[in-house]
Amino acid sequence: MIHISKSIYKTYYFLIALAVILIPQAFVLPVEYSYENHMLENMEVIILSIGALNMLYKINKINVTILKGFYVACSLFYVIMISRELSFGRVFYPVGFNNQGEQVFVNIHQLWYGFLVYPLITILVITAIMLMLNAYKYIRKTGTICLMPKYSIRLFIIMLIFSQVIFEKNIITYLIDYGQLLEECTEILAYCSLVAFTKDITFINKEGF
Repeated sequence: MIHISKSIYKTYYFLIALAVILIPQAFVLPVEYSYENHMLENMEVIILSIGALNMLYKINKINVTILKGFYVACSLFYVIMISRELSFGRVFYPVGFNNQGEQVFVNIHQLWYGFLVYPLITILVITAIMLMLNAYKYIRKTGTICLMPKYSIRLFIIMLIFSQVIFEKNIITYLIDYGQLLEECTEILAYCSLVAFTKDITFINKEGF
């Protein structure tokens, strides 16, 4: 069964401290830091990579094969998100700069492997969903408790809304000048929250694994 934990995990304090430090940076950093393939974007890739590596640790630590599949699924979603942040490899093929000085990259269909990207992503998503469904069936059948942290996933959702809706679409007009940096900073917070969430998920049964 899936239980939502109301406990305050140590990672939550880290996320609050990070938010206090990071958000003000959006008002002082050069806008160039938010450009594609620049500092903030690369930080997001590093954070997601840490999440993926942590899932590999979880896979090695847990001793139930079906539940290993849950963490494999999480790692696959991390790989997809890393690929998205790297524009599926487009960032390695710059073709120049636009009028704002931001790098421009080739179209995904111009990549030598471009025709494979979306079919491969589809396969990975379906595989991850199937692995998660198998894990869900297992915990229901065996009475295993899947303990999920409440606050980190809430923060992930909130920060993702701020990043991908409010700041990306410049809904708050008086923050337009800082919108791009705020978008990236809140996206970093969202990804850190996701890493904390998947790190703190635990499975408990009679054997105590």
